[in-house]
Formats: sequence, structure tokens, C-alpha cells
Amino acid sequence: GLETAYGHYLDEGHAEMLALVNLMSLFGLHRRLRGALVGHFAAVEITSSPASHRLALAMKRAGAGPAAEFFYTEHVAADAVHEQVVRHDVVRGLLDDEPGLEADVVFGIDTTGFLEDRLAARLLTDWGAAA
Repeated sequence: GLETAYGHYLDEGHAEMLALVNLMSLFGLHRRLRGALVGHFAAVEITSSPASHRLALAMKRAGAGPAAEFFYTEHVAADAVHEQVVRHDVVRGLLDDEPGLEADVVFGIDTTGFLEDRLAARLLTDWGAAA
């Protein structure tokens, strides 16, 4: 089994992943950053449907079985609905109530994308080196 001690795998992780998790924690722990937190949440939700579609195709290609394929295929439709809810209800709702948070929402979206891109580049580099 996996080691359960706190921090056991810390050295196995990448700084880019820790930065992304720490960003989410930073936004979530400080009420003044609520606009950035909503932006982070929106970035994750808006990109999850295409990611689920790619995962469904990967499950099929890998022969992971119908349950694995169904899990991600089901998420494509559900995540598309979530995307609309986050856009129209969550983000718009916040900005209707507090229009001064617009720049913070954009900051949350931009920083999430920036750190996601850095993590992706790191993983692709590592995978290429391992090939």
C-alpha cells in the first residue's frame, strides 16, 4: 500500500503542482481574495468538460472498460452544465453583487491558467525525458 505519513511523498511532487494547490489555498483562506477564488473555480469548471472528453477517449483507447469510459463520458455532459452554471450564476452573480471584484476574478482565472500551463510543461518535459 501507499505510505500514509504526512508529507511522505512531498519530495516526489513538483513545485509547479504545489504552487497550484497553494494558490487555491491562498484564495480560499482569505475572504478579500474571494473574487480570485471564484475565478480559479471558474477556470477549473470551464475547462473540465473538454478534459473529461479526452479522458473518456483515453479510457476507450487503453481498454479500461465500459465503467471507466462511462464515468468520463457522463462527466462531459455534467461538466458542460456546470460550466454554464459557473459562468451565469456564480461569476455573474458575484459580479452583479460586487462589480469591483471583476479584476480579481480575472486574476484568479489568469493565475490558474498560468500555473496549469507551467505544470503541463513540466510534466511533458519529464515524460519526454523518460521516453
